[in-house]
Amino acid sequence: MRIIIAGGGTGGHLMPGIALAQKITQEDLESRVLFLASDREADIRTLSRYGIEAMHLAARPAGRNPAAWPALIIGGLKLIRQCHRIIGDFAPDAAVGLGGYASFFPMVAACLQRVPLVLLEQNVIPGKATRRLAPFAAEVACQWQETVRHFGVKVRTQAAGNPIREEILAGGHEEAIEQLHLAPGVKTLLVAGGSQGAHAINRMMIACAADLAARAPGLQIVHLTGHRDRETVADAYEQAGLRAEAVAFLDDMSLAYRAADFALSRAGGTTIAELAACGIPSILVPYPHAANAHQAHNARCLAEAGAAVVLQQDDFTPERLVGIICKFLTDEKLRTRMRTACFALGRPNAADTIYEMLGNYAQTQTSNNAAQAMSPQPAAKENT
Repeated sequence: MRIIIAGGGTGGHLMPGIALAQKITQEDLESRVLFLASDREADIRTLSRYGIEAMHLAARPAGRNPAAWPALIIGGLKLIRQCHRIIGDFAPDAAVGLGGYASFFPMVAACLQRVPLVLLEQNVIPGKATRRLAPFAAEVACQWQETVRHFGVKVRTQAAGNPIREEILAGGHEEAIEQLHLAPGVKTLLVAGGSQGAHAINRMMIACAADLAARAPGLQIVHLTGHRDRETVADAYEQAGLRAEAVAFLDDMSLAYRAADFALSRAGGTTIAELAACGIPSILVPYPHAANAHQAHNARCLAEAGAAVVLQQDDFTPERLVGIICKFLTDEKLRTRMRTACFALGRPNAADTIYEMLGNYAQTQTSNNAAQAMSPQPAAKENT
């Protein structure tokens, strides 16, 4: 089986593809995956670390400035032409789009070559790339059943879940605590704002530091700050006397998940899939400027199931946050109930489901190609 996977630009539009690539290559050593990703430094570094064959494209988000659209259209046409050549040489059995701007033009090129498209949608409200490509897709694999209703009846959909990387599901709490230089036997709060951190969450944790040190002595924190705020956050924790590891970025995010007893996080589609699959109760602060308020809808799904508490950024005060963190810290029955709710929502076998889906399309594509090769060709006309 030969599969193109396209996406990137953010961790949420990259990591599900890595999880799927892991599944494909482990199930069949003769299978080959080619990842078409953005040329963002984080995409290059991450795919290289996983040893995934990749080509990096100069894809850029559309933005909201109409003056920039002509250049983006010209750049998009060049990307389609570039991807057309790549896909023609690779001859994939199917192409997987992970959503986001980095997936769009490769999927257009694959569609023009009649390669079956399988689109992955991580959010409750489908993103622009998925909505525009869905009418041409063989199937759309959604994380949430609720998402299915956003597509027309002519679009084939399945609530398959979101692929999770194998190392995240591996377990090993004590090992993770040791590798992150945390104290064993102490409840751990994971603070994460996505692949680039979240400035609003960072500022709130700085404001909470002294109060947390006084009211939550049995707490330690691992905080993924992003590069911008790491030193400021680390200094605030140190001055408050909090046990904390503030890091800009973790190459191995599985360490943070395995160490965590509960989390404070944004509500990106891949993040909440990972939190649910790992059984981590969470305090979710949806990014208020996300397109179509998709993080708010994602967070609502976890909150309605009893797997998370949602704080809107406008209501995000130090007093309220400290109170909720202390409640999570001291109420073991609450954490147990929420952990159970997480596991009920999580779909750790999503990669298996989508792998089987791709196998079916690959088999059909192979049969169609064989039938086309065996069909009689029109006889050439003789020159008279």
